[in-house]
Amino acid sequence: MRGLSVTDRGATPVVAEVPEPVAGPGTALVRVSRASINPLDLAIAAGRFYMPVPDPPYVPGAEIVGEVIASEAHPPGTRVWAIGLTGGIAEVAAVPEAALVPVPEGCDDDLAVALGIAGLAGWMPVLDRGALVPGETVAVLAAGGAVGQVAVQAARSAGAARVVAVARSDRGRARALDLGADVALPTGPDLADALRAECPDGLDLVIDPLWGDSAVAALAALAPRGRLVQVGNAESPTAAITAGGLRGRRLDIRGFSVLVEEPERLRTAYAELAAAALAGEVVLDVTTVPLEGAPDAWRLQAEGAGGIKTAIDPR
Repeated sequence: MRGLSVTDRGATPVVAEVPEPVAGPGTALVRVSRASINPLDLAIAAGRFYMPVPDPPYVPGAEIVGEVIASEAHPPGTRVWAIGLTGGIAEVAAVPEAALVPVPEGCDDDLAVALGIAGLAGWMPVLDRGALVPGETVAVLAAGGAVGQVAVQAARSAGAARVVAVARSDRGRARALDLGADVALPTGPDLADALRAECPDGLDLVIDPLWGDSAVAALAALAPRGRLVQVGNAESPTAAITAGGLRGRRLDIRGFSVLVEEPERLRTAYAELAAAALAGEVVLDVTTVPLEGAPDAWRLQAEGAGGIKTAIDPR
């Protein structure tokens, strides 16, 4: 079958003939109608992911939408979203049975894949790990990206009193304001002061897909007992955090990864987010390219997707 193939660590994958997967115990086969390209896929391909990953050559792609071919739990033809680590950007994918999430009626392929890794990584940190209480003040870092855009909308719909967006580009900040942020700030060395000026009583919750200096700045602006939910490290894998500040203000840093969430909660959250999107309460921008365009899309993701979710149609 045709698929995308990572042939060398850190290299742009190529379209190639790849082995067709075989179902085994606890594994389902899905005919893929959409896959996606996420920062997760690039990290795995570069060999810098925090979980064990395959050696090249392998088929990349951590999430898919498609129809079940063979499954112990779902009849053939069932439309599902599923997440794994690799194997998704191909005509057929093998995924763990526990990873299959039914796609709600009315949710087309583009929306269904956008709601997955990017959508849930914006939605669940606000509502689950962040446990937003109505009336709280929220800051969303990387608010111009797909994850940040969903987080802004989640915070607004969940009753945040004030939503502060932080984004690198003018376009990202404008998009965040359109989606419901009250104010949008640029990243940079003055971020901590800017956050404190906008929120003199401090932030209650920070959603952080960046880490690095931006996370340090946001921690400095948290109110006592505030919390930061760590979603990704697009800026840096490390951050120089002063221990005393965490203790003195009793701050919480909470990690989040879609990959380790309980399957049942993941299915419920996906259904909640899909309902919000179908009701027009959450909006995502998606662009779809054929399999032949996947290498170019991969390169664009490495440069920064600009807040647009990239989907691949491998058929």
